[in-house]
Amino acid sequence: MVYGSGAYRATSPDGVPNRRNTANSGNSNGSYQRNEQSGAYQHQQGTTYQPPQLTGGTYAEQQTNVVEDAVRTQIEAETTATKISDQFGRQKQQLQNANDDTWAMRQNVAEAQRELKELQQKARVKKSRLYVIIGMLSTVDLMLFFRIVQCGGSFFCRRY
Repeated sequence: MVYGSGAYRATSPDGVPNRRNTANSGNSNGSYQRNEQSGAYQHQQGTTYQPPQLTGGTYAEQQTNVVEDAVRTQIEAETTATKISDQFGRQKQQLQNANDDTWAMRQNVAEAQRELKELQQKARVKKSRLYVIIGMLSTVDLMLFFRIVQCGGSFFCRRY
């Protein structure tokens, strides 16, 4: 057995392997609670932890194997930590890019709102100018209409 495997020995006292019943999840009534008859969840009868069996000749060789295994575990942990750190860096960059894009979008929206307000103001000014022109033309039209009425249907009145 390789050091660090820490395998559980699931055998009964007479050496026959215990088998878990995985046919149905939960107990007979369909719930996922532990069975009260079997005892505690983590401690089942016949299942005891067996520490790894150290192979090698002398105590020094066994300890060397333990240290080598510890170094391998440390290197694996450092490699995993580096990968996770790199992944966090990439995620941070993605979040920063998304934040920058959000600020750029907000600026674009603010600029579009400002331009829309300017266009609305220009449209109001043009509309008011048109009302003034309509009023002036209506006044001139009324004056000409009264002149035609005064002159007896003729546009040019002859008073001499």
